[in-house]
Amino acid sequence: MPPKVSVVIPVYNVSKQLEKCLDSVVAQTFPDIEIIVVNDGSTDNSPEIIARYADKDSRIVVIDKSNEGLAYARKSGIEAAQGEYIQHLDGDDFLEPDAIELLYNKAIEDAADMVVFPFWFDYVDEKKKRSSRPAPGVYDSVSFFQSMAFCRNYWSVCSYLHKRSLYAEVHFEKGLNYGEDAYLASQLTYFANKIVVLESHPLLHYVIRNDSISFGSFSEKKARDIELYPQLQRRFYQDKPTYPQVEEALANVELGAIVLLLSKRWFQEAPRLARRAMEIEKQFPDLLHRRPARRYRKLLKAYARSEFWGKLVARYYLLTRKIK
Repeated sequence: MPPKVSVVIPVYNVSKQLEKCLDSVVAQTFPDIEIIVVNDGSTDNSPEIIARYADKDSRIVVIDKSNEGLAYARKSGIEAAQGEYIQHLDGDDFLEPDAIELLYNKAIEDAADMVVFPFWFDYVDEKKKRSSRPAPGVYDSVSFFQSMAFCRNYWSVCSYLHKRSLYAEVHFEKGLNYGEDAYLASQLTYFANKIVVLESHPLLHYVIRNDSISFGSFSEKKARDIELYPQLQRRFYQDKPTYPQVEEALANVELGAIVLLLSKRWFQEAPRLARRAMEIEKQFPDLLHRRPARRYRKLLKAYARSEFWGKLVARYYLLTRKIK
């Protein structure tokens, strides 16, 4: 019989954290799982660690492939998966021992397509911060997407146990790293009829490393990804019947991406980004007065007026540490 849950773990040069990750999955209190480890062309000793664990545990399935980025590593794992439900886990993160048991039981009990759960941000100084998430309860696809887009929540697909059948029409964007979670999560959310947000202790430890995709140094590639993922979300939803219901939410996600770029001092594209923000404001006037744009409203308006005024206001933001 196929396993009930497939845990998909993409791995790229995370040898220092990988053993803790694999230990946490092997030791799950829910044993009826398969563990699909996708080595995405690692150049450290991650492949040796994976092979050692696979020799000890027959539930581990190893996929070795050339490096194509996080999205295609996950795609390879999904294509090999046999479980009714999927749990994603990055190779430098780890699960609480009872995570899969709690999530699977909740999914079966509530006949849910997706179960969403809280997680910890684990920082290098050993501090922890609990993730925000929508209020516990039952959601349809529209209400959940709106909640994610308008609240300070996180798109991490690693915090969703979800049915494998949701992937029938999912598109993976090759090369997309930053924002890959948001694009994938928005598609899975659309195809899910019933989404349950679980009230529980955090079940995942999301380890913050200085060189991680989400929290590492800023680069032109990351900036392009940040601009791209809201466009991909919009493109996905545009021909869907629920588009009118989520159009404002999509605009807020795009505005959030623009604000993120400015907060990272990506000023070389600021005039163009600001003009786009003003176009969004014309269609949805309230968005610049809400998080996350509210803090940067004056800066956006200044850059939309002229680059000179934008640079002047940007200097003020830097001096007052509104931008760090």
